[in-house]
Amino acid sequence: MHYPLESYLSSHLPSQHPEHQPKLQAKHQEHLRALPSHGTIVRGVSNTLLFFYLGVIGAISFYDMVLTVRYAESLKQLEMNPIGRWLMQLDHIPKNSIPDVSLFLLAKAFGTAIVLLVIFWITRRRARLGHPIGMGVSLCQIMLALYLCYGSLE
Repeated sequence: MHYPLESYLSSHLPSQHPEHQPKLQAKHQEHLRALPSHGTIVRGVSNTLLFFYLGVIGAISFYDMVLTVRYAESLKQLEMNPIGRWLMQLDHIPKNSIPDVSLFLLAKAFGTAIVLLVIFWITRRRARLGHPIGMGVSLCQIMLALYLCYGSLE
């Protein structure tokens, strides 16, 4: 039995067989192959953001360590972190000499390295979780840098 709708559809709609589908011209195929895939673009943006976070956190931590060395003489009075004060009290240097802040700097460097590694690891494993964490820590570091440059508690 012949149905009119079936003959109309078969004559006006493209067939599902690959040999019946229209093929792109060679130059259009080359252009399509040259375009990056969506996954490649997302991965590139994710990597760029990750290295931005790591760079901001590392650079501001380094700047904080430079200021620690520069103001080592008055750091015991200026330091607001109680753990930092405790670390500086562990150094037994006689009065009227340059204070040794090496233990304090070592703790800062170790803490920064741990934070950078954890953000890198989380972002590589779960980008949806790692990017907000990296952004949050970066913003806190930027606020620290602004405080170190311009701020005071008074």
